[in-house]
Amino acid sequence: MKKNMQSLKSSTVALAAVLLFVFNANAQEPFHVKWTMDYTQAGVSDHPNFTPSAATLAGGPNTFTLPTVYSGGGGAVVVGYIVRPWPVSFSGLRYMEFTFTANSFKYNITSIGLRLRRSPNGPNSIKVRTSMDGFAADLNAFVISNNGIFNTYNIPVSFNNLSSNTFTVRIYAHNSVDIYGTLWFDEISVNGDVLAIVLPVDITYLKGHAENGQVALEWETAWEKNSKEFVIERSTDMKSFMPVGSVAASGETSGRSSYSFTDNDPPVGNNYYRLKLMDNDGRFSICKPVCVFNPLHITSLEVVPNPASSEMITLIGARDALVTLHDASGTAIGFRREDDTLGHIRLLPFRPLAAGIYFAVYVKNGRKEHLKVLVP
Repeated sequence: MKKNMQSLKSSTVALAAVLLFVFNANAQEPFHVKWTMDYTQAGVSDHPNFTPSAATLAGGPNTFTLPTVYSGGGGAVVVGYIVRPWPVSFSGLRYMEFTFTANSFKYNITSIGLRLRRSPNGPNSIKVRTSMDGFAADLNAFVISNNGIFNTYNIPVSFNNLSSNTFTVRIYAHNSVDIYGTLWFDEISVNGDVLAIVLPVDITYLKGHAENGQVALEWETAWEKNSKEFVIERSTDMKSFMPVGSVAASGETSGRSSYSFTDNDPPVGNNYYRLKLMDNDGRFSICKPVCVFNPLHITSLEVVPNPASSEMITLIGARDALVTLHDASGTAIGFRREDDTLGHIRLLPFRPLAAGIYFAVYVKNGRKEHLKVLVP
């Protein structure tokens, strides 16, 4: 009886743990990624879903060294980080950047917080931009009307259901009186909620190669959660991607799964492929593209141009073709061969060819083919 009671108690505890997990898995959890600037530019996160990078200054070095770039006073939380110089007019090249990487879960961003202080001759015009639009437009712009004290700013945002691997905030400053004007940074934060939505898959690799005028893609997942399909998208300029096919996903896996897809009609040149990872609820994420070069593929050889030069005969076609060169009487002509990645075969005779008719001979489907070459 005692053993049964212990077993029942263990089962109850286990069930409670499962129920607690399910409840937590369906709840939103707040997160805060922060750069305190307290004697370090490293960031910290209170949620394991995020890994912040160290804050960085773009557009040249920080020339403030008197006696250190960190200092308290003026209402700093511990200390602030001091930067100079700043431009008189706005420059898209001079900013402080704050970036974090998301791991497994989707998330919402609800606000961005910052504390700034300027010196009397420091920049008073501030712009805040993010990676959500490629830093194209101001998320917020304001003027620091006072100096010598920290001002706290909270910028509400509604960036929802994000699955991007990284998020970046940039703070720009300008309208400095001179090169000695400083701006202090303190308590920069990105705040929001972590969603209990695991990204549909974890891609370990995506790779491809061109062969016989086609592109073969291969990829692997480490695990999948509620995954539906992979939509394969292609671009030739890394800007506009179009779907070229799809492959069904495994749905629920905890081990590695391999997939493949063949693009039967890729354009000649560089092709960029990415996977759009769809889950059963209509949500998706997109993996980093890979580039596959597709050379011009011709099953037969052609002489281009024809008539040809006395010093070089250019063929275009199958690069693996074995070619010999003969004059009109059948005598073999010695030459040096050069191949390039575009499928060109260049025959460079050891001596300039006399005017006349020549034949480039190669084997196609087990039979010798003769290409007539005219040298004027």
